[in-house]
Formats: sequence, structure tokens, C-alpha cells
Amino acid sequence: MQDNPLVSIVIPTYNRKKLAERLIKSLLKSTYKNIEIIVIDDASKDNTSEYLKFKFKNNKKIKIFGNKKNLFAAGSKNVGQNKAKGKFIMFVDDDNVADASMIEELVGVLFDDKLIGEVGPVNYNYNKKSAILLTRSTRNMLTTKTYHLRSLSSFKGREYWPTDDIPNAFMVRGDVVRENKIKFRPEFGIMYEESDYAYKIRSAEHKVFMVRNAKIYHDIEDSSGGRKSKDYMYHFMTDPRRPFTFARNRILFHNLYSTRLQNVFILTFWIWFFSAYYIYKFIFYSGYGEFEFRSRLKVAIEYLKGNFEGLTIILKGAR
Repeated sequence: MQDNPLVSIVIPTYNRKKLAERLIKSLLKSTYKNIEIIVIDDASKDNTSEYLKFKFKNNKKIKIFGNKKNLFAAGSKNVGQNKAKGKFIMFVDDDNVADASMIEELVGVLFDDKLIGEVGPVNYNYNKKSAILLTRSTRNMLTTKTYHLRSLSSFKGREYWPTDDIPNAFMVRGDVVRENKIKFRPEFGIMYEESDYAYKIRSAEHKVFMVRNAKIYHDIEDSSGGRKSKDYMYHFMTDPRRPFTFARNRILFHNLYSTRLQNVFILTFWIWFFSAYYIYKFIFYSGYGEFEFRSRLKVAIEYLKGNFEGLTIILKGAR
């Protein structure tokens, strides 16, 4: 790392200015100093751009841009990637706090192996710092089931290891994504856009790895509030876009990357199996928050709408 290359850090955010501020402050404490922080405000309604510009008005490392219309996570990340000047580009969701050595550790692995195109940190729980949320993602291309491993025990003695894709926070080689014209698929919006991105990098014959000593703290789960805990399902319950796009993009993603035979089973059985599973989870959700039956039913209906939207897109494309 003698040449100390520039790392561009892209942060898409929407109506979460305080979380974005917290993340930026943690990145400014990084042991790796040659960074630029690119914040993409996705047409927020809480004056995010103005707030962050005022808070960091004297810091030239921070550049804040506002979308004129809502482009969702995929579109906002593309805007950030287009503006990034770094040799390496990192994408980080706004509900994170970065460990001081995270960037340095990720850059070190990219220097270690030129065939690695994407690296990500081990995800820890912001509200319980010792709890691991993610060490590797694997996906069953027949059942569509995604597995997020929460232990380091499988990687004893290894500083980094392969993963199918990396959600939440990851760093890529700028030359790889530029030369291969790799971008986030805008139509995905939110959900699966990061998985699709990693699969494109792997299709360009580059490896995707998780890095042991790189750490990030994701503020997505919380069990400190009493008998009801906040988990990933809470975010589906509070944002109807998520169950809709989750269901739709599951179908679209596997239509792209599963085999034709696998897709026959997915479309005739597995998407309906998971529909039943998630509808049950939505209707009988017992975690953080209070939800009337009407709102629970709405979330379930949005999930079903996503399935039918995905099927419609595929059928139109097959004509």
C-alpha cells in the first residue's frame, strides 16, 4: 500500500440524516486517510443535504449530492459510483458505524490478491458489539434460500474467504467495475441489487471475499428494549416497499442466474412456498413495534404483489 491510493466511499441515504452523520464521523476516524466521502441524498424530505453540508462544511473530503427524484439504493449507488475518483470504491449503507481500521484492512487484501474484485467486512451488531451478524452469504440457486453465516468458527486461521455476495458494506476495484461496465441494476431499486452486483464481478472472473479483521457495526437488530426485539423483519413491517421488491427481485435475480431447470422449480413451487412462509411471518409478527391486523395484511399483500410483478416481467420478456 505504498502508493496510498484514493478510496471513494459512497453512502446512499434517505431521510436518515442523523444516521448518515454518525457513519461519516466514524469514517473520518479511519486509520486510512486518503479517502473521499460521497453522500447521495435520495430526494429526502428531512433536509438531509442541507443538514450534512452544514455539519461538515469545513471538510473537503466530504461531497454531498442530492437526487432530484427518488432513485432508491441502486440508482443512488450508481450516481455515487459515477462521481467516484478512487482506485477503490466502497459502498456503505447509512445505518452503520465503521471500525477505525476497516478501510485499511480491506485495501490490504485487495493489494494482496489482484484477482479479488470485491471485499467486505465482517458485520457486527451495533447494539451488542460482540455479536456477529454476518461472516458469509451463500445462496441456494434452486430453492432461492439465502444463508447468512453468523460465526467465524468455520474460518480458523484464514484472514479472508470467499462468499457468494456481500450486503450492506463492501469495497470494489474501480478498474474492474469501470472496464467491465458493472453497475447496480436500476430496476432492482432496493433488495438484491448488491447480490446482482457481486455476481457481475464474479462473472468478470474476479473473486468476492470477506475479510476477518475488517469490521463494521450494523444498526439493524436490537434486543435491548425489553421483551420485544427488533430484527430484519421489523424493516419489512415498517416499509411496504421492502416486501414488494424482495419478492419481485428474488424472481428477477434467479431468472438471471439460476439455470432454466432450476427456474422451473422456482416458479412452480419455491416462490409459493416462501410466499406462505413470509405471509405467516407478517401476519403473526411478534417483534418490535405495534401493528394492527390491517397493516400486517397490507405487508402480506405487498409481498404477493411483488411475486406477480416479477412473474409478469419475466413472461413479457419471454415473448
